[in-house]
Amino acid sequence: MPEFDVVGKDLAAVGGQAVVTGKAVYSPDLDFPGMLVGKLLYSPYACARIIDLDLTAARGIPGVAAVITADDIPGENSYLYWYPDQPLLVTDEVRYQGDAVAAVAAETEEIALAALEAIKVKYEPLDGVFDPEEAMKPGSNQVWPDKPNIQSHYVDQWGDIKQGFAAADVIIENTYTTHYEEHAMLETESAVAHVQSDGTVLVHASAQAPHRDRMQIARALGLPEAMVREITPHIGGAFGAKDEAHIQIHAAILAHHTGRPVKIVRTREESIQTHVKRHPSKIRYRTGATRDGKLTAIHMIAIGDTGPYVNAGEEVMMVMANYGVSPYFVPNARTEAYTVLTNNPICGAFRGFGVPQVTFAFERQMDELARRLEMDPLEIRKLNGLETGQRFQPKAVVRQGDGMQACLEKAAQISNWEARSDISRQPAPHLRRGWGMAASFHKSGFGCDVTDHASAAVNMAPDGSVVVRTGGSDMGQGLHTVLAQFAAEQLGITPDQVKVYQPDTALAADAGASVASRATLFSGNAVLRAAAPIREVLLELAAEETGADLELVDLGDGFVHVEGERVNLPIADLAAKAYEKNLPMQASGFYAMEYPQVQLADGAEGYEQLASFGAHVAQVLVDIETGQVEVEQVVAVHDVGQVVNPKGLRGQIEGAVSMAFGFTFMEDLVVEQGKTLNNSLESYLIPTAFDTPEIKIDVVELHDPEAPLGAKGVGEPPINITPAAIANAVADAVGAPITQLPISPERVLEALQSR
Repeated sequence: MPEFDVVGKDLAAVGGQAVVTGKAVYSPDLDFPGMLVGKLLYSPYACARIIDLDLTAARGIPGVAAVITADDIPGENSYLYWYPDQPLLVTDEVRYQGDAVAAVAAETEEIALAALEAIKVKYEPLDGVFDPEEAMKPGSNQVWPDKPNIQSHYVDQWGDIKQGFAAADVIIENTYTTHYEEHAMLETESAVAHVQSDGTVLVHASAQAPHRDRMQIARALGLPEAMVREITPHIGGAFGAKDEAHIQIHAAILAHHTGRPVKIVRTREESIQTHVKRHPSKIRYRTGATRDGKLTAIHMIAIGDTGPYVNAGEEVMMVMANYGVSPYFVPNARTEAYTVLTNNPICGAFRGFGVPQVTFAFERQMDELARRLEMDPLEIRKLNGLETGQRFQPKAVVRQGDGMQACLEKAAQISNWEARSDISRQPAPHLRRGWGMAASFHKSGFGCDVTDHASAAVNMAPDGSVVVRTGGSDMGQGLHTVLAQFAAEQLGITPDQVKVYQPDTALAADAGASVASRATLFSGNAVLRAAAPIREVLLELAAEETGADLELVDLGDGFVHVEGERVNLPIADLAAKAYEKNLPMQASGFYAMEYPQVQLADGAEGYEQLASFGAHVAQVLVDIETGQVEVEQVVAVHDVGQVVNPKGLRGQIEGAVSMAFGFTFMEDLVVEQGKTLNNSLESYLIPTAFDTPEIKIDVVELHDPEAPLGAKGVGEPPINITPAAIANAVADAVGAPITQLPISPERVLEALQSR
C-alpha cells in the first residue's frame, strides 16, 4: 500500500465547526434588502382538470408584489434535466399532488399565505391512475392522452436463458415488493434569487447539481446561461431529493418578474408533498442453478411506479435492470425494467438509485437458493461472485473483481459467521435469533459507457496557501474535505493551508452532480490534475534551491524533502519564488470517465467498468409472539480503494446503514389514491441514534489506477446491502421467506403463520 502524508489520515470535516456551532449559512438564513417571500399554490387533487383560475382577489391584497401563472413565465414552462415534461406551473390538468398552479411573492409570509388562500381555482376531479400494474394493461386510463402509461421498457440480456434454465437442477421463483421512501433531509428545499445590476439572475440554492440548475433556470427565463449564476451555500442533507432543480426556478422567475429578491422555503409538509421519492417496486425473479450451486440463468422483471413525470425514473429503472444479476456471474440472463406513469407521487433519484430494491430481491433469492440446496449462504456467494473480466451487463465486464471474495471473507471473519452455531438461536421461548448475509457491487459514476466528467481549479498563493474551486456540492458527504486532502497531498502542504470554496457557477467549472457515488472519483481526479503542473514547478524550484537532482526531491508537511530527509526549505518560500519568476501557480484540471474496450467471450465488443464491492452480515433477534425485530449487529465491509479520511469514511458507512435500517423497518410513506397520508416527521418515522444497531465497519483497500490515488466512492454501496442482509437474517430466524419491505411486525407474523 502506498504511503501518504495527508490521504489516509483523519481530518475534521471542512466547514464542520461552522455547522456544529450554528455559524454555517444555509439558503433560508440569507436575507437581502427588500426581499419578498415566495409561495406556491399546490393542487389539492392528484388528478383534476382546471376549469377556472381567478387571481383578482389575491392580486388586490396590500403587500402582494406578484401573483403569476404559466402565462407569466418568460421562457419554457418546464423543469427537469433528463426529461423536461413537468411544468413549472400547470395550465390545464394537474397530474399529482405536488403540481403547482400559481406562485406569489409578498412582503411577509402571512401576506403570501393570505394571497394563496385568495386564489380561486375551480377543479373538475378526474379518475386517476394509481395502480401501476393496472396502468400497464391495454385499455386502462391514461395519465397522458398522447403517450402510453408504460413510459419505457428497458432490457439487458446475454446468453440464452431458455438453455440456462434447461441446464438448471433447481429453479427458484419469487415476487418481491418495496415501498415509497421519503428523503427526510433535515433542510427542506430552499432558494433565494435576485437580479443584479447587470441583469444577471443570481440564485442561492440548496442543490446537488448547481450547473445543471443554471441550465434549467436559464431555460425558464429565456436567458443565456451566462446570465444566470447559482451559488450553493451549506446544504442540510439531500440524498437525491435536490438532484433536480426544485423551487430555485420559481424563485428566479418571481425575482425576474418583481425586480426584487425573493426567498422560497418549503415547509416540511410541502416538501413531502412535492419532491421525488424512492420508487416503490414489484420485482419478479426466476433463478436457476445446478445442484452444486452454480447459477445457470436469471430472468428478472421489475415494475417501478414513477408518477406522472419521468424525472430520473427511466434511469432508475434502467439501473435496476443493470444490477439485476447483482455481484454474481450469470452466463445467461435477461433483466427487464418497466417505468410506469401514474398519478401517484413523482419518484426519482434517491441514495442508491434503484439498487437497494433490486439487491433486496436478488439477495433474498440467493438465500432461498442456498436453503433449497442446503448450502451455506456464504459459500454460494463465494462460488458465484464476480471475478475480474467477467460480464455483468451485455457489454460490461468488471475491471477489478478481487473485492467480492475479499469483502465476503472479511465480513464472515468479523461476524464469526462460521461460529454462529455456537450462539443460542433461542435465548428465550419467544425469541429466535438469525443471521443474514448479502453482497453487492456499485459502478463508479454513471457507468454504462455514459459520458461523464468533472473540472476543478487550483491556485497557490505566494504564501503557499491554496484555493480549490469546484462545482461539486458537499451535502454532508465530505467531498470538500476529501478534495482538500488531495490538494494538500499533491502539493506537499498541510490541509489547513487549503481552502475549498462552495460551488459558484460564475467562478467554478462544472463538476457534474454530487450523485452516483461519483464525486470523490471525478472531482478528486480533477483536483489532482489541476495541482500536478503546480507541483512540477515547485519540484523544479526545489531542485534548483537545494542543488539536488530532480528525481531526489519531494514535497511534504509544508517543506522540501531530499532523499526522504526534510530540509529547512518551506514550500511557501518556493511559492514566493515562483511568483518572482513569473511561473504559473494556477491551473485547471479536467477528468472524464474512461471505459477501456475489451472483447467479450462471445466475440462482441465490450468495455471495462470500475466498480466497488461490499458485503454485510446482520444478526437479529425476533420476538415470535409480537413480530418485533431487534437488529443486534450489522457488519459492513467495503472495497473502498484507498481510504482518504477514515472518520469521513466511517460516517458515510454508518449513515448509510442507519438510513437503510429506516428503509427496512419504519420509513413507509403511505399513499392512497395519489395522496400521501403521513406528510410530517410526526407520522413519517425516521431512525434515531436509539434505533441504530451496533455497526462494525472494516474496509478492503484494492487500488484502481483510474481512481484518484486509488480512492473509490462509498456514499451509496452500504445502503444497497443492509436491507437485504437484515431480511435474510429475519428469514433465517423465523424459518420463512421475507418478500416485502418494510419488515413490519404484522409481516413477520404472517411469515411465521405461512411457515
